[in-house]
Amino acid sequence: MKTFVTIISLALVAGCMAAVTDEQKDAARQLAGKCMQQTGTSEESVQRLRNGDTSGADDNTKCFVQCFFQGAGVVDGEGNMQEAFVTEKLANEYGQAKAEEVVQKCRNNSGPNACERSFTLFQCYVANRASLM
Repeated sequence: MKTFVTIISLALVAGCMAAVTDEQKDAARQLAGKCMQQTGTSEESVQRLRNGDTSGADDNTKCFVQCFFQGAGVVDGEGNMQEAFVTEKLANEYGQAKAEEVVQKCRNNSGPNACERSFTLFQCYVANRASLM
């Protein structure tokens, strides 16, 4: 399983992908733990994200997504999607056409700050993940 999909499935969208290695699980857990500590996000909030529930997310939760995505290489420090990286990782798992379609839909992850932009990207992924299958 590729890094991008692994990270999203393990830390944020549980149950939507195939099995992953123990090493990948450990890396995702460590990154999630670091980001929870850094942002003060509750375990309950992270669990809601894992279930694809983005409703009612507070600033800490949005910054958790920024921290996690930045640590995974999905976004830069400003919350802007790293399109080439994301396209490559999704294409390895789902094919180039599907990857490009999702990146096209989610590339305009706008917001007033890095946390908002990363969270918008996550919401777009959740809304469009079915098109990858």
